[in-house]
Amino acid sequence: MDSVFVDKKIERETKFKELVTSTWIQFPKLGLYCEKELSYHKIFCKIQTVLSFRKLAEYLDIQIFESGPHNKYYLELNSTDAFGHYNPEFPIKLREYLLPAKTNETLYTLTLPIYEGLIRKTAREFFIVYQKLDSNPKFFRNEADRYLLLVEENRLDPYYLDRFILFLYPAFTDNEDPEESSRFVYRKGDETIDSQVVKELVGFWIRRKADGTDTEFVLGLVDLLKLYDPEFYQNRIVPSSN
Repeated sequence: MDSVFVDKKIERETKFKELVTSTWIQFPKLGLYCEKELSYHKIFCKIQTVLSFRKLAEYLDIQIFESGPHNKYYLELNSTDAFGHYNPEFPIKLREYLLPAKTNETLYTLTLPIYEGLIRKTAREFFIVYQKLDSNPKFFRNEADRYLLLVEENRLDPYYLDRFILFLYPAFTDNEDPEESSRFVYRKGDETIDSQVVKELVGFWIRRKADGTDTEFVLGLVDLLKLYDPEFYQNRIVPSSN
């Protein structure tokens, strides 16, 4: 009985590894209708043409979300009284399979231009926004707690994240009193990222801080950057002189 279980587990893992590899290779051809989507929505849209949340949960043998408005087929992004709390195991499991090219030089050569053409911009944006949030841990924690409270009390305004449109600008503050304003690490040029993308990514990271998965998600992102975008990553972790 145990051997049957083990065999099925190995078969499931093998199929998932093959699917991840083929998804990387076929990524440019996936969901051409997704091109109208913005930033990470485009990437998720493409991936969901070959892998639903239900199927992903089956492959990883875990629940993706512990709670929230999402169902096994799609993300509900417009809820004002709930948000998807990821299972802490999810980003950990994902990291095990996400980058097959780490151990396959031929696959790396094949997928590098795919990363550069279709994923690099979004990956960098995710990291840049996270870095600024993480440069002020008190602000980051307070925003996550505030977001949680507003959701729990059903008081989250649909336009709440608009307050972060200028988040990457050097003058951004969360307090009217300059002496009491939050201090962030600012890097010249970051403010050129589309403001609509910025506010959505701030929202993503605040929710991850709120559900406690921010560290594992950013570690997965760092894995991605170290493999496909090492020069950018090294430049970002050098202390800024700005």
